[in-house]
Amino acid sequence: MNTFWNWFQDLGITISSVMLSELLIVAFYANSASAQIIPDTTLPNNSRVTRQGNVRIIEGGTNLGSNLFHSFEEFSISNGVTADFKNAINIQNIITRVTGNSVSNIDGKLRANGTANLFLINPNGIIFGPNASLNIGGSFVGSTASSINFAKDIEFSATEPKTKSLLTVNVPIGLQFGAKAAPIDNQSQASPDGAINIFEKPVGLQVPTSETLALLGGDITLQGGNLTASEGRIELGSVAENSLVSLDLTNQGWVFEYEGVQEFKKIRFIRRNFDGSLISSIVDVSGQGGGNIRLQGHSIELIGEDVLLLSGTTGNKDGGDLKITAKQLIIRDGAQVNSFNLGEGKGGNVIVNSSESVALINTTTNRSTVLSAASFATGDAGNLTINTTKLLVQDGAVITVNSGGKRDSRDTPFIQGTGRGGNLIINASESVVLIGTSADGFSASRLLTSTQGSGGAGNLKINTKELIVRDGAEINLNSQIPDPENVVLGEIESFGEAGSFTVDANSILLDKGKISANTVGGGGNITLNSPLSILRNNSSITTNAEGTNIPGGNITINAKNGFIIGSGNSDITANSRDFRGGNIRIFNSQGIFGIEPRDRENPNTSDITATGATDRESGTITIDNADAEPDQNLLKVNDNLVDVSQLINRDFCALRGKSHFIIIGRGGLPPSPNTVLDRQNLWEDWRLNSVPRETAQRKGKEEIIENNIENNITVSETVNKPINKIVQAQRAVINKAGEVMLVADAATPPSFQASGRCE
Repeated sequence: MNTFWNWFQDLGITISSVMLSELLIVAFYANSASAQIIPDTTLPNNSRVTRQGNVRIIEGGTNLGSNLFHSFEEFSISNGVTADFKNAINIQNIITRVTGNSVSNIDGKLRANGTANLFLINPNGIIFGPNASLNIGGSFVGSTASSINFAKDIEFSATEPKTKSLLTVNVPIGLQFGAKAAPIDNQSQASPDGAINIFEKPVGLQVPTSETLALLGGDITLQGGNLTASEGRIELGSVAENSLVSLDLTNQGWVFEYEGVQEFKKIRFIRRNFDGSLISSIVDVSGQGGGNIRLQGHSIELIGEDVLLLSGTTGNKDGGDLKITAKQLIIRDGAQVNSFNLGEGKGGNVIVNSSESVALINTTTNRSTVLSAASFATGDAGNLTINTTKLLVQDGAVITVNSGGKRDSRDTPFIQGTGRGGNLIINASESVVLIGTSADGFSASRLLTSTQGSGGAGNLKINTKELIVRDGAEINLNSQIPDPENVVLGEIESFGEAGSFTVDANSILLDKGKISANTVGGGGNITLNSPLSILRNNSSITTNAEGTNIPGGNITINAKNGFIIGSGNSDITANSRDFRGGNIRIFNSQGIFGIEPRDRENPNTSDITATGATDRESGTITIDNADAEPDQNLLKVNDNLVDVSQLINRDFCALRGKSHFIIIGRGGLPPSPNTVLDRQNLWEDWRLNSVPRETAQRKGKEEIIENNIENNITVSETVNKPINKIVQAQRAVINKAGEVMLVADAATPPSFQASGRCE
């Protein structure tokens, strides 16, 4: 029974270059029967290969200090064949190059003595077949670089092999790519001696505990291929030609740096179809202390169920970081990236740096697309940080930091965790967009911080220009009862507090969207800092509490000299079912439209409420404005609005021999009397008697991600300038162009106005 998977299910978190890669795969199967290892004659002491049944014994090579150099014209291994490097025990680095013109097809076993690290470079490309495995005591570095660099400008080159002054006792310091950067493909599902990863799947290519497994090349593809380095380090780097990748041996293994890389290429994790079965691609560094995973490329894609990046802490050691650096990151169709803690140490952090976009999209109902950092035991969870330009979460995908609990099996009781949840920090310079639900409508697209244990949940912080939550998507802060069907609540000593949510944005739009904090342990405060907050179509901002002496969370809205607009039964509530309601404070607002304070929620209106178990336990609603009394700052909107044409003196049109007035401008008026600030026709208030807000818009269909993943979004960039009080239009005038304008002062037409023409 896969207990790890059960824990995720119990918590509700079910967890181009392609053509060239496929051509190489075909070549692998075509050439596997003739795969062979052929030494060249470029070394002072050349490599020797002896065949003993299915074993290819590799001896000789040139030894210098703790380095052993091998050079081959061809290097490929068929299924069932072992390439056995017979190195001395004192050797620390076996450095191997391929100087011929053929791809290395590895479908057998690579073996070395002692704890030696094994380096294999082949500028033509490397393919690890379904049966490829490693039996070495140190780290493994596979690369399509043209040379391995050492100090004092020494290169061990595969494209320009030399026989003099090319060898050194020093450790490698870099990988130099030449005129091409060939791809690397991994399909390994090897399970030597029955070895499995934490997901109870084959380990694939595996290095010993605390060692490094690195693949550095052009396009990197895991196509039904697994990588495992328990408590170690897995590095995947996809670079373009003429790149220099530096490397350094540290106490965390071999660390690679990319300052010498101008352009990057693609990393893809996909499933492979074999005899009608879909084979997983899993990268796992879990152990007593979770290891480090680092991905570096131009675009990084994880596509499909059983496509997983896992860094789990299971003991008393702290976990390592899971870091993804790219121009674009796509996680979709049930793929998951998880840092988790099942032990006493601190869980590792998840860090995503994507200069253009991050997209999580879920097109399957079998498993959610997830990016997470979580704790299920006594140790704290790590933090999850996303730095990007645009973030898209769509169709039921989830980004979460979590503190929960676990069960050893479905038949054992739930064990409440005590570790704290990590923080979720999102810095998206342009936009954060959450859209829709899963295909079955069961799971909302969401950002989530939660606790089901006694440890508190982490906090959520968003910095962006534009936050959009629509079509059933949600932002949730939860402190909730774990597994209510099987947990006796009297046996639980305490519930952790829900985290807090803070957003700094130029605009916030909720359209059938929710921001909520639901707690049985307290906490759950919401703070919005934005000059424009719009709630429509049954949207809500809520802090709800349950349980004895558990007050509702507080809601604070800093309107930053702007507006709050509600319509269509959209509510702002800070309620407690069994105790005192939370407090709501709104300040620095120029106007609150369509939503107003009430003692209790009305199912047919847009409300601001802070109710408790009794009227005496209600929270407070405070509306502060330096320039106006609170009651002057509220405007009740009548659903039966008068058509704007009624403001026009019909004599204007009669004078021109016409019969009616047609709106042709968009100034301060929506398209029709019953339309509320449609985002596609953004409101610019022409009624202001000082400098109005300047709004530059960029419309149309913007491609957020590659592979035809598109989202129709109008991105607005708003620069706020001082705005004085709103004044009512006083009269209509006809300008020299024959257009009718509504103005506050007929003598001084405003910069923005509603305009039309007589017909």
